[in-house]
Amino acid sequence: MTLIEGSALSDRESNTFHDVLIIGGGLAGLTLARQLLMADPDLDICIVHNRKFPNPERIHKVGESTVEIGAHYLAQTLGCVQHLNTQHYKKMGLRFIQTSGVSEEDPYRELGLSFYPRHNTYQIDRGKLENHLLDLVQPSITVIENNKVIDFEKKGDLNQVTIRDHDGACKTTSARWVIDASGRSRVLMKKFGLQKEAGIDHSAIWFRVGGRVDINEFLASRDPANSFLDADDRWHSTTHLVGRGYWVWIIPINEQTTSIGIVFDNSIHKLSSMSAYPLAMSWLKQHEPRFHSYMEAKNFDVLDFAMLRNYSYLSKQYISADGWALTGEAAGFVDPLYSNGTDLIGLANTMITNAITKADGLSLIDQMNDFLEETYGVFAETHRSSYGYFDDWNYVFVKTNWDTVFYFLLMCVLFMNNKSENVSYVDSIHGKIYDFINLHKEVMEFLKRPGAVTEDYVLSDFINLAGSIQDYASGAIISLDKSDEGISELLDRHMEILKELAASIMETRTFDRNFYEMGGRLMAKPDQDALI
Repeated sequence: MTLIEGSALSDRESNTFHDVLIIGGGLAGLTLARQLLMADPDLDICIVHNRKFPNPERIHKVGESTVEIGAHYLAQTLGCVQHLNTQHYKKMGLRFIQTSGVSEEDPYRELGLSFYPRHNTYQIDRGKLENHLLDLVQPSITVIENNKVIDFEKKGDLNQVTIRDHDGACKTTSARWVIDASGRSRVLMKKFGLQKEAGIDHSAIWFRVGGRVDINEFLASRDPANSFLDADDRWHSTTHLVGRGYWVWIIPINEQTTSIGIVFDNSIHKLSSMSAYPLAMSWLKQHEPRFHSYMEAKNFDVLDFAMLRNYSYLSKQYISADGWALTGEAAGFVDPLYSNGTDLIGLANTMITNAITKADGLSLIDQMNDFLEETYGVFAETHRSSYGYFDDWNYVFVKTNWDTVFYFLLMCVLFMNNKSENVSYVDSIHGKIYDFINLHKEVMEFLKRPGAVTEDYVLSDFINLAGSIQDYASGAIISLDKSDEGISELLDRHMEILKELAASIMETRTFDRNFYEMGGRLMAKPDQDALI
């Protein structure tokens, strides 16, 4: 690796050429560099990073939790499985807990797993992961530290890039491709006026404390019906405490660090009521008193505090034949509810890698943009006007399980069977994908109606996902037959499952029964091509 720090850039020729210049050395930029080198080790790649490496561990960054696609991308696509398994927490899935409306101290409602899920997912120490990724790409790339890309201009077949160091000195370099992985700096989105509204009116505050927040210490009902009674690793989950118009995340980073966030609908809660740590604690005292009492008793050191108002946005375009592209938060941010940030990095990076390294890459850019636009659109549709009913346990049950089953049976199937990278194949089944998306939109619109979820559902206070339709869907992701025909047939079967499930939400109102009955029936006769 060539490492250039600060004004030392002046010692280099100003017309230095690179195949790919990546703006930003965070998770999106480093994973892209790794994926590009795996596809073409001869690429000349330069990362321009506004900070100095290495990152401190326990660094405060959004994106500390992964789900199936993002975890698969990091572990399998990029080959980081050993690092993830040895240096980060294995995650016990997503866990939803509701204490609102429960008058006694002991009862509460919980939905999740009592065991680790079929596919490994992880709680991430971002500084540690990004340092590892840098180590993987170091021998083959140039890193320019403590510098910012301030502009670029297309000249012939190359992009002339202007870089400024922290002392204000500017130099230029050139590259065939310029990739914006600058996060919320959004260098290219601002340059080209690409930002568009996501239609999501949510904001968030978050902070980290020095210590282990263990939900077993303040949410551990001794009710014999509690199927999570002996699940000692519950705290390894991404825990969501849900109430009207909000949810609170609890994410363990390591034994010394826990990330805590409050995410909310702006029409129901106000950022001003929680815009500093003391205010956030007062807000928790009002809305999550059991958690607040625990935090007060523990008196953890507060490591940092951050907030984002109206955090959601999308892009009008993601890749251009003029030799630029967007990834990570530079390409858009939807919502943190289901921890999909790394998913979207993996999807965008895969399309960008196709565009740069595949012989037909440039000819498929329109299809890649369509794929990314539809993918971001599906995630956005999932979260619009979704928090207002989080005080309704029946709604939480239906909403979170439908969203997850849909994610498993479509999105995970395409990515985790290596079909998302085959742009021509994805384009050839666009009609199937369109049908999935339309069905999902129909369910989302239905769930926004007041009273859409019946009050007649008979739900346990402790809903274990084992044996459910969600459990089946998780096991139906990976196919033995990864041919185009095999995956198309699998998607056809999955569409029939989703149609039946949707009907139980919108027509027969039998989702509570179907939740386990469908899971048991399908697992008793698993698809021949799926690894159940």
